[in-house]
Amino acid sequence: MTVLDERSDERQPACSIQATLDIVGDRWTLLILRDLFRGVRRFSAMQHDLGIARNMLADRLSRLTDAGVVAKVPYQQRPVRYDYVLTPKGLDLSNCLLALMAWGDRWCHDGDAPTVLVHADCGTPLEIATRCPACDEPVSPSRIRSLAGHSDTSPGRELAAAGATRAFQQHPTNGGAL
Repeated sequence: MTVLDERSDERQPACSIQATLDIVGDRWTLLILRDLFRGVRRFSAMQHDLGIARNMLADRLSRLTDAGVVAKVPYQQRPVRYDYVLTPKGLDLSNCLLALMAWGDRWCHDGDAPTVLVHADCGTPLEIATRCPACDEPVSPSRIRSLAGHSDTSPGRELAAAGATRAFQQHPTNGGAL
């Protein structure tokens, strides 16, 4: 299902997961983002680190730049060369990559993480957790439900503020919310 984007007259996916995958949903793009989060910012360094073809790297960086996920910042004038830096939009992808990494640690490496991410201030290994902001309780996937959303409002907050209830949409086979 798609919706018409009033700003561009283009059809946009009605699913936020699909819209996200349209921007970052291939192997090379995710690995480029991983490098950017690790501080690899120069084209040649990314190409060397990833072993990616120049044209493919240029294409993915161009797409990320066009989507506003990455910004090109010149660091040299003759010839012009750029650092690629994550924008606030790009930085918001951190939790997505952390979740993919945690899943890979558990299911692809039998829980033996090849890389451990820690809090820079105290050195404690990080955990990925979904918590309810109202009651500060952890929420398992089986306890998540979805509500129809609106592009200009947050239905969960509106409902909570009004004390209202609304029927949840559940997947017919497993009760999940996505």
